[in-house]
Amino acid sequence: MTIRVLVAEDEALIADDVRRTLGKLGYDVPKPAMTADEAIAAARELRPDLVLMDIRLHPPGDGIDAALEIRRRLGIPVVFLTAHSDEATLARAKTAEPYGYLLKPFEDRELRTTIELALHKHRLDARLAEQQRWFSTTLESLGDAVIATDPGGTISFLNPMAERLTNWKREDAIGRPIEEVFEVVGADGAPIESPIRTAMRSSVAVPMPEGATMKVKGGRVVTIDDSAAPIVDDSGHLLGGVVIFRDVTEKRKLEQRLALAERLALIGTLAAGVAHEINNPLTYVIGNVGLALEGLEASALELGGMRLGSAAQTVVDSVGTRLRELGQALREAAEGGERVRQIVADLKRFARTDERARRALELPQILDAAAKMTTHVVRHHARLLTEYGPTPPVEAVEGSLVQVFTNLLVNAAQAIGPGDAEHQEIRIRTATDAEGRAVVEIHDSGPGISAEALPQVFEPFFTTKPRGAGIGLGLAICRSIVSSLGGEIVAESRPGEGSTFRVSLPPARLADAGTTRPPAGDAGARRGRILVIDDEATVANAVERMLRRDHDVSIETDGRAAVERFARGERYDAVFCDLMMPEMSGMQVYDAIRKHDAAQAQRMVFMTGGSFAPSAREFLDRVGNLVLAKPFSIEEIRAAARELVG
Repeated sequence: MTIRVLVAEDEALIADDVRRTLGKLGYDVPKPAMTADEAIAAARELRPDLVLMDIRLHPPGDGIDAALEIRRRLGIPVVFLTAHSDEATLARAKTAEPYGYLLKPFEDRELRTTIELALHKHRLDARLAEQQRWFSTTLESLGDAVIATDPGGTISFLNPMAERLTNWKREDAIGRPIEEVFEVVGADGAPIESPIRTAMRSSVAVPMPEGATMKVKGGRVVTIDDSAAPIVDDSGHLLGGVVIFRDVTEKRKLEQRLALAERLALIGTLAAGVAHEINNPLTYVIGNVGLALEGLEASALELGGMRLGSAAQTVVDSVGTRLRELGQALREAAEGGERVRQIVADLKRFARTDERARRALELPQILDAAAKMTTHVVRHHARLLTEYGPTPPVEAVEGSLVQVFTNLLVNAAQAIGPGDAEHQEIRIRTATDAEGRAVVEIHDSGPGISAEALPQVFEPFFTTKPRGAGIGLGLAICRSIVSSLGGEIVAESRPGEGSTFRVSLPPARLADAGTTRPPAGDAGARRGRILVIDDEATVANAVERMLRRDHDVSIETDGRAAVERFARGERYDAVFCDLMMPEMSGMQVYDAIRKHDAAQAQRMVFMTGGSFAPSAREFLDRVGNLVLAKPFSIEEIRAAARELVG
């Protein structure tokens, strides 16, 4: 492609000579311009590749003025032709950023060399400018904030994201020390050295300190992450530094929420597992203690009715006294077993978080469970008082609702502080409001919450507790649970007058869908034929002992062996079967029996320790059979047997 060169020269002879010379050298040369205005107009119209510009042109204006306009408006390179080489002229000419100078007179080869070098330099500058525009656009478009400084730590560049995150305008920030705009605080709240200075001093990229936060202009604080690095040239000379960062406040909150949710899920799983492991031995402990107590009381009554000679009577009386003492010991053991049973039930409530486990609940029972779980905390801080007014049942996941009130009671105790429990109180009150909602109020006699802090108490990660005493998620979780139930939770407080947290919940729409409790039967029910299936022989034996007074009981510790009985044609009035067994589950036993006799499968009672998969819960909901939660009492299992045997 032919290179076009525009000549701007007010001496016609010189202009024609230069034009002819350029033509001989192979350049395309249009009509020369004689004035500055003509040069600007011709450059605008013809768009030459280069302009040879005489510094001294006819006024108005001169070659320098024309070159400035052409470079600024059109970006066309200019080479000056001049007979003047004085310092004042050269200094002024430099302002037009020319690509070369040719002193008149000049040689043809000198002219060609100057033009080719100017064009080559212009092409390099154009590529460099394009790269700079690309890099600048990239930095401007980044979703991360970018701040660059010179070697002294003075800001030379901010991209739009950095402006937004720091709340500094670019024109106000450039020229300031990095610390004024990018103030970093460590995890402990103390100011730390700017990462960009650390990077420049160490000559390596450095990550943002863990837990670092940035003080935003205006007072807000955000959590940030990423890194800082030195800027060096090819020879390793330090040109400055750059820090790239992003606001990870919400990300960190989400990570903390997820971590807490995982911990809560782990606690729930652990609680469910512990409850399940305790329930089986507790079943035969409670059952056997109950049977022993029942036998002792019967024996004591028989001895008490005997009338013998004096010596024999003395022995009988002594034995009777001993039996009564043993009976008292067994009653105390039974009370202890019942207390363990209640603790396990509380653990199961805490672990039950499946939304499909929602059912109609009575608030006093939930509040009593929460009170039991927090007794060890509350008793060192205050007296716990209850005023249970009438409330409708509420529909919720039992464990989640227990968690809400457990958290509120612990918070109330911690607000009061230890050391004066006799004169402090936490009061639980229930009532029904004008809209028919169940209302629970938990009031403490603590110091109260300030007016500034009160609106924020339900916000995630807000806490009035000392550093390390809490992360501020408890009340946020409470609000989330209550809101998911269609209710609301509010806080009221005045400094020096304590605090009240009020939970309002809509009445339940569903009937109680909890564990099926068989109704008590008639005392004169007929003697039936019963099969007990449980992989733990001690549990099966305890169930057999509890039932054999009234029924003929057989035992199987293997589900497959039990199914073979039905395949041989055996039938029973009732089948008590453990739900979760390792070799063949109660669900599989049910399906196998149903193939032989659907009516027989309906006479199954499932015994469960309470820790099972959602599929098992779906199975129980689908089949509708009776369910006994371990550990169960003698009265409960005998009542279930009476219902089925008739």
